[in-house]
Amino acid sequence: MARLEATDTSGYTRRIEDGVIALKSKLPTGLYRSPPNWVGYLFLLPSVLLIGFLAAGLVLLFRDSFLFYDSVQGLTSQFTTENWTDFATSSYLNVLVRTLGLGAIITVLTVTLSFPYAYLTIRVESATVRKILLISVFTPFFTGLVIRAYGWLVILGENGLVNSVLTSIGLDSIRFLGTVPAVIIGALQIMIPYAVLMLAPAIESIDREMELAAQNLGANTFDMFRHVVIPLAMPGIAGATIVVFTISTTLYAVPEILGLGRVNFIANAIYSTIFLVGNRPLAAVMSLALVACTSILVLLIFSKIGIGTLNVNSGGDR
Repeated sequence: MARLEATDTSGYTRRIEDGVIALKSKLPTGLYRSPPNWVGYLFLLPSVLLIGFLAAGLVLLFRDSFLFYDSVQGLTSQFTTENWTDFATSSYLNVLVRTLGLGAIITVLTVTLSFPYAYLTIRVESATVRKILLISVFTPFFTGLVIRAYGWLVILGENGLVNSVLTSIGLDSIRFLGTVPAVIIGALQIMIPYAVLMLAPAIESIDREMELAAQNLGANTFDMFRHVVIPLAMPGIAGATIVVFTISTTLYAVPEILGLGRVNFIANAIYSTIFLVGNRPLAAVMSLALVACTSILVLLIFSKIGIGTLNVNSGGDR
């Protein structure tokens, strides 16, 4: 009896399979033998939507930057160019210049400090040490930017760890908060993990035998890094530079918390202009100016170094 039930079930399953095969044979062969050419473009849809929303936002910002703002009436439908002239002649332009300058300093320091760390992470022979180094890089991502910025208050505050050590050895305390060095230190702690993650794949792709060959030919460690490692890791350096610079110029929490309102970035000025003053057109001008400046600097990096891990130089040769 059990054998008969198994036979019936097997026959029923076989009839279903035959029906599916018969149905498939009636379909155009292009639908199941090879996907149509347009199917692959569906995978581009999320990126197209993301870029589309970004482009739409920029268009709206551009429109708002020419709207007239009155302190009494608020935002009006009249168009004017006064927002751009007001920005060019106000202190906000100095804030933008400071943002770009400190962003460049943070980028150079970040890439410089991250390169040895990334190289050690890749080249260290001990698997345990490599895991420790990797965990140390990923650990900061487990907490938000605001929490990490507040953590530096415990270290750099008036009664923080650094000043406690200084006073314990008979030295005067130092005011760190509200200064440029405090903002740079806080930004470095946030940016270094990004740079390490961008540099590590580029360093890993370098053949270890090329480094050994340079040393066998008489090159010391400095010359080996200068003439072999750094040129071959240039795609990773370019990627790290672009990522760190674009993120550091848009920082808000670090300048706000560690700068104490004295070392503001353009993001802080945009926030106060929108939510405290209510001048949305002027905030739109500042936003577009930041996007334009960072885009120009990124294009300069592309032309001088290449486009990162795609490894395309300025001449277009692969």
